[in-house]
Amino acid sequence: MQGSGRLRAYAFLFLAFAAASMAGQAAPAGEAYETVLGPTPINHTTKSVLTGDGAAAAVLVGRNLKITGTFQGMPAPATDAHVMLGDGIGIPGDPILDLTVDPADHGAFSGSFALNRAQVAALHDGRLYIQINSSKGPAPGGNLWGWLLPEHVKADQNEPILGDWYLPQGKGLKAPQGGRQS
Repeated sequence: MQGSGRLRAYAFLFLAFAAASMAGQAAPAGEAYETVLGPTPINHTTKSVLTGDGAAAAVLVGRNLKITGTFQGMPAPATDAHVMLGDGIGIPGDPILDLTVDPADHGAFSGSFALNRAQVAALHDGRLYIQINSSKGPAPGGNLWGWLLPEHVKADQNEPILGDWYLPQGKGLKAPQGGRQS
């Protein structure tokens, strides 16, 4: 090969290699969130109508949030489901996004959303939660709740906790480090 032909061949091989490398790269992993859904606050009047459980996983890539989950054991078919915005973990709020939910006492729910800056900040602060309503557990209280928190390692019920630990309360937030042992 002459000099310019060799240069073109190297340039072609370089560009082909670069394109193949970029094609093989995975999309950004994003931030993983999760929740376990449980009955909303129960009292002696509502204990027979607020039953069930579920789980959800969410991934935030940039400002795009994708949520998928399942539920079971509700006393009546689901009527609707939402992403809610509260003032903090355990503090009820208002619906901000609608999820698609199976109209049954068990099934799946999902949704994909482009969040605004305030909604992303609320997710990072642990103020977004999922609520599933049923005819026996209607809004505003709902039937099942679960706050979206960063994905984290879970200990079994009888597993001792040693060393520093924390319950994730939002992106980058940790309990004070005191070397607590149990």
